[in-house]
Parts: sequence; C-alpha cells; structure tokens
Amino acid sequence: MPQTWTVVVPVKRLAVAKSRLRGAVPAVPHATLALALATDTVRAVAGCVAVTEVVVVTDDARVTAALARQEGPAGGRRPARVRVVPDSPDAGLNAALRHGAATAVGPVAGITADLPALRPAELAAALTAAHDDPPGVRRFVADAPGDGTVLLTAPAGVPLDPRFGGGSAAAHAVSGAVPLTGDWPTLRRDVDTPTDLAAAVALGLGASTAAIVRGVYGDAMQGTVATFDATTRSGVLLLDDGTELPFPARAFDASGLRLLRLGQRLRVETDPTGEVVRVTLPTMA
Repeated sequence: MPQTWTVVVPVKRLAVAKSRLRGAVPAVPHATLALALATDTVRAVAGCVAVTEVVVVTDDARVTAALARQEGPAGGRRPARVRVVPDSPDAGLNAALRHGAATAVGPVAGITADLPALRPAELAAALTAAHDDPPGVRRFVADAPGDGTVLLTAPAGVPLDPRFGGGSAAAHAVSGAVPLTGDWPTLRRDVDTPTDLAAAVALGLGASTAAIVRGVYGDAMQGTVATFDATTRSGVLLLDDGTELPFPARAFDASGLRLLRLGQRLRVETDPTGEVVRVTLPTMA
C-alpha cells in the first residue's frame, strides 16, 4: 500500500508574515499577499495524492477562516482533509511545526507556507522518495538557493525535530536529516523576496497569488538567454535569482525574432501551467 502522509503547514499572523515581501505588489495589502501564498501552498498540498491530512498551525483568524475550507485542485480524487489548529506554543516556526506534528499519526512532514507555485505531483515525488529511504531516517528538501529548507519529513515514530530558519539546510543535516535531491523546481521555490516572487511567476502561480500579482510581475518577468539551439529553436533562460527556465520552440516562434544570442535580455510570458509561451525583447509589446 502506498505511504500516506500528514503535512504540517505553519502560518504566521499575517501582520508579521513575509516581511521582506512588504510592498512587492503595491496595489495589494501585504496581508492579502501573505494569505494568498499560504492559500496556494495549502491547496497544492491538499491536492497531493500522497497526503491524507494537512494540519495548518496558526493563530490568525483570517488564515483560519480561509484555509479551513480549502480544497485541492479538481481531479479524480478527493483532496486531503485540511485541519486548522491554534498555535498554542506561540513560540515561532519550529515550535508550531512540533505542535502540529504531535497531532499526527503515521509519517509526518513539515512544509513552509510560501510555495505559491507548488505542483502536487512534485510534492508526491519528494514524499515518495522520502518513503523509499531506509526506515527511521528524516529527510529534507533544500530551497532553490540551497541554504534554506522547504520540506522536512519523518517516518512514523520518529520526531520531526525541525530546524527551520537561517541556514536551515545545514542545521537539518547536522541534526541527522539526509537531503533529498530531485527535479522539483516548484517545491524548492519558496518566496521571501520580490525576486523570489518573480521566479515563482515564471514557474506558474496558484490561483490566489496569480490573481493579485497579475499586471505587476506577470508583465515584468524577464530573463537572460543562457542557451539557444537554432536548430530546435529552444533554449534556457536564466532568471535574476539563478533559476534556469527552459523555453520551447513555440515560445521562440511566437517572439517574431529570427535569432537569439547568449546574454540577451528577454521578456517572458507564461501560461497557467508555468510553461513559457512567448519570449520577446523588453521593448516589444
């Protein structure tokens, strides 16, 4: 029988959440942006086939009202149950994760609440990889830069023992957790800064975040040509945070350009799935 997981998602009070993103979308209240990030994260986790329950730990009434009724993406299965519990310890992220994990039965994972581009299939792949490891081993997935952590897993009967915060990837490794490696760009793409948000836009945002950043980041997304094959008319763009974004022939064909050169700056347009559908010069409409 496939392994199923309880996933704990701690969400700070919106007034103090995601402080480095403050002002990133000028026309939108900061709390609304922070709530959208958490909403899209929880919805994606609930839509993951490997997850049976999502435990949201929060003391924010607005978060509680929004996330208690969340469902995963429509599909052939019912989404996981979403259960909101109060942040009784009120002692920070790791205490909230331990508190949520203590309510779980079976294998448990902790995930950050700022993954608005998360694809349920990538989370399922990571959780499957964690289950395939020898028994008793905690595993973690580092964020895109490699120094933070987006996911920490523990098998049944093993304490989650979270060490989230600055330099958490190294802290988790020192604690005995083993890194999971895989091609999971939307799982690794947490959002702490406006640059991170722009990178998440390129991957394809969840509905809540997409609705409030449209016209700001969507229109301004840019990258630099890292590779281009004139034969296949495809290549790779390098975003400002170092993320590599492949683009197919149809995106080049829609550009109206005859050739691309390495280092060239391009404006990027993506579809709702995050695939690049058009690249153009920044000055082109």
